[in-house]
Amino acid sequence: MFSTEPTEYDLRFSLFGIPVRVSIWFWLLAAFLGFDLIQNSVGLFIVWMLVVFISILVHEFGHALLAKAFGYPVKVLLYHFGGLAMFEPDSRYTRTKSIAMSLAGPGAGLCLFVVSLIGSFFLTPLQGAFSESAFELLDNALWFSIIVNLTWSLLNLLPILPLDGGNVFREICTYFSPYNGIRYAAQTGAVLAGVLCAYCVTQGMIYNAVLIGSLCAQNIQIAQQRRW
Repeated sequence: MFSTEPTEYDLRFSLFGIPVRVSIWFWLLAAFLGFDLIQNSVGLFIVWMLVVFISILVHEFGHALLAKAFGYPVKVLLYHFGGLAMFEPDSRYTRTKSIAMSLAGPGAGLCLFVVSLIGSFFLTPLQGAFSESAFELLDNALWFSIIVNLTWSLLNLLPILPLDGGNVFREICTYFSPYNGIRYAAQTGAVLAGVLCAYCVTQGMIYNAVLIGSLCAQNIQIAQQRRW
């Protein structure tokens, strides 16, 4: 259902020499997550969509810019499960580079989180410089950015494949156990994702449950391929 294949409805552009494609599913899922906002204000809903777009793009460009600095041709895709910075590793691709590139995405997101947090402190004294509606939109934009970037960055740091934290954990596991490292990483990811999925279900967080449940299934599959 949620295909990542290119369509005529995809947004395409280039940033810092890196091609970007935004799937139609990205917009639909972002709209689904912020649908309740449209009941309060169409402007607030639009702000939500822009914040989600910028936040995920910044995260992926954390990966992409470092990949480009390492000499890899890279392209970025934003889709229904967030985003991907895609490139082809070669013989120069080391464990250190892998860990650095995995951490670059959450690192960029946390930087945007800090900038948004600082901006929220400086915005209040400037309230008189804006109209009431403009100030409300700016205030909410910063608040959305704080929540989205902190949540998305911390989620991606979890040791669950193929999240960034999972990729780092896999590299650590394979360093200490070259033969069984991937299996250990997948087993850990499956258990943790299963627990988080169950929690999301009990809290009525259906999209989160689907997202984390799919990660659980992926980790189980990886572990089974390596004789769990």
